[in-house]
Amino acid sequence: MDDLAKMASVSKKTIYESVSDKNELVEKVAGDLIRCHAEQLNHSALEAGDAVEEVYLQTNTSFNMLASVNQNFFYELEKFFPLAWQKMMEHKAKTVQQSIIKNIKRGISEEYYRPDLDPQFIANVRLQQITTALNPVQFSGKKSDTQKLMHDLTIFYLHGLVTTKGKKLINKYFKEQ
Repeated sequence: MDDLAKMASVSKKTIYESVSDKNELVEKVAGDLIRCHAEQLNHSALEAGDAVEEVYLQTNTSFNMLASVNQNFFYELEKFFPLAWQKMMEHKAKTVQQSIIKNIKRGISEEYYRPDLDPQFIANVRLQQITTALNPVQFSGKKSDTQKLMHDLTIFYLHGLVTTKGKKLINKYFKEQ
């Protein structure tokens, strides 16, 4: 709390006017992060003209928001703030996974994704890709560009899902990157 007060150029007393303790502060920050991420996932789904564009938008908005958070935040959240971490895991299991499943079903109905896909299995694979991209050291053994890794994993992911018709959309949305 001393560090936070110093960085914010306010007194600790001022901080404690808004929160009762460090746990409450962390839970509020995690809650805001979850809310913003859920809104961005929703926005991508509503704005996209098709399932492939939805994945493209999610990769370039909601993922980039998570990638901008210092990854030590997630490590410390898991280690020291179990209630906030549990909320993050619930968000991942409920909101994010369900968003992926809806996208897969959308893509199948639009005939951009193969009809033989198992949405639950594919959603689990996608969640693992996202987790990997957020911690690229575990993936490659070295610090790398998180956003580039996610971009590459997204193209890899989409190529496993799409029909010939869907491949044209991958080229359309990802060609300029």
